[in-house]
Amino acid sequence: MNRPMNMLEMPAGQADGWREAHNGKVLLAAYAKLPGGTTAQMMYDTLVLVVIFDRLSGRVVQAEASFVTGLARDFLAELLVGYDLNRGPDELLALLQEVYFAPLKKALVSAVKMIFTQYEEYKNR
Repeated sequence: MNRPMNMLEMPAGQADGWREAHNGKVLLAAYAKLPGGTTAQMMYDTLVLVVIFDRLSGRVVQAEASFVTGLARDFLAELLVGYDLNRGPDELLALLQEVYFAPLKKALVSAVKMIFTQYEEYKNR
């Protein structure tokens, strides 16, 4: 996966545009307690959901969760990337109810709701 260069990696003179290059994105992070007895709980104790969105459109551009398997992480990212946070959580939560059947569902739903709470706080700041 390509990642943007940070300011320290940029050649001299290019670092001046660093803030402008990253100014259009905002990161939100949510945490939720994982259910006991699951592999994820034994490894992490807490589910972490991170979403980066475009602040002009509200669309998710990147998403990641602390799932044990790459397949589960990729599946969730595919569901979230492109979603317009301005639409609110209901449609996304309904989709999760339809397509996500795993022991971490309750924690994931909680984290998604927290992301939307943070998004509303961001918009109203």
